[in-house]
Amino acid sequence: MIAIDWIREDHLPALLSALSHICHHAFDDADVDAVSYGLTDTSLDNDRWFDYSLPGEQTIALQFCRDDDDTDIIYCRIHCADEHQPAIEMMQFFLGNFALQYLR
Repeated sequence: MIAIDWIREDHLPALLSALSHICHHAFDDADVDAVSYGLTDTSLDNDRWFDYSLPGEQTIALQFCRDDDDTDIIYCRIHCADEHQPAIEMMQFFLGNFALQYLR
């Protein structure tokens, strides 16, 4: 398991797209819509997370929740095969250090 402490909500499409590429999941906007909707009743303080999977050659399981302080912060956990760890660490670096824009 790899945990990304948090991402900005506007980085959610980039995160899902990159993870889909890593596990060979057929990513589309429905993934972003599903996670955005699933975040509705989540809470970090109350430990209420939304579970979502990206099935591919090897499934990546995700957990998301919103920050309770009404910010644009999304907390996430990524459960994946060890072989995906280097790619996910690289993705984590880019999400944490650059302003990314998802181009549809």
